Amino acid sequence: MSRYYCPFCSSRYQFHKTRSDGVLICGQCGDPLMKKPLFNTRRIIGVVVSSAFLTPLLIMIIFVIKDFTKENLDNHSDNLVNLHFKK
Repeated sequence: MSRYYCPFCSSRYQFHKTRSDGVLICGQCGDPLMKKPLFNTRRIIGVVVSSAFLTPLLIMIIFVIKDFTKENLDNHSDNLVNLHFKK
């Protein structure tokens, strides 16, 4: 993924060219390309908001799995003890 883009053309059909003076231009419309920022504020805010909603769900799933594995181990050990005494 390129760090440069043309704000006027569709991102699907962009291809880059270099002018004789070294400036990157859009191969379709000929306008100079703009540099994408490394950290986009909208993207950072989106990650924070989505993590705020998904973190409780992930914690709940982890605790349910831990509880389920503890129950299965206890039940199997009781069943084995009961089978041993019946014989």
